[in-house]
Parts: sequence; C-alpha cells; structure tokens
Amino acid sequence: MNNAVIAPSSTATGQLVDRFGRLKAEASDIATELDTIKDVLIEREGESKLEGELFRLALSNTLRSTTDWKAVALAMAKKAGVSDKVFDNAVALNTNCTAIWTARPAARVTK
Repeated sequence: MNNAVIAPSSTATGQLVDRFGRLKAEASDIATELDTIKDVLIEREGESKLEGELFRLALSNTLRSTTDWKAVALAMAKKAGVSDKVFDNAVALNTNCTAIWTARPAARVTK
C-alpha cells in the first residue's frame, strides 16, 4: 500500500482521480476486513474486553432506535382532520435542503 502524501496543487487531475479511486478501493477492502474480523470476534467472544499484543478491544452491544417523525406527524394531522395537501405544504415549509458534494469513483473499462 502506498502511503505517500501527494501535493494536490502540483498533481495532474487524472492522477488525483486515479489516486482517489485507489484509496476508495483500499478503504472499502479495509472496511470489509474490519467487519469480518469484528463478526468473528463477536461470534467467538460475545460482549467482552479482548487483548492483543498491541491493542485492546472492547466489544459491546447496544440498541439504536429511530423514529419516522414525518409518519408520526402525518398520523396526528389526519386524526386532527388536516388534509394531505396542507400537511405536505407544512413539511415543505419546514424542510431544509443542503447541497452536498459526493465523489464516487468507478474503474475505467478499457477495450
């Protein structure tokens, strides 16, 4: 794995694109390997503190819940007799939109 730091201002765009793609692929491989190791450790050890020669690892299990607040509000609005159009307008008035840049590399196919 090449850990060289590159100077973006002096590097050609194509080189930066290729470096970005390679790093994303490496990150994906690393994330997959981490998930696999974590799954094996959870299956083998359950919830516990584990020791290696260089690192300690704490495995814990928690529950995360999410609430669909739009569905809750819609149910309450319908119970109060609010029309779908009025509800949708209220949601639109209280919804913020933010532009987000995303970079998704894909390997080029040569013929």
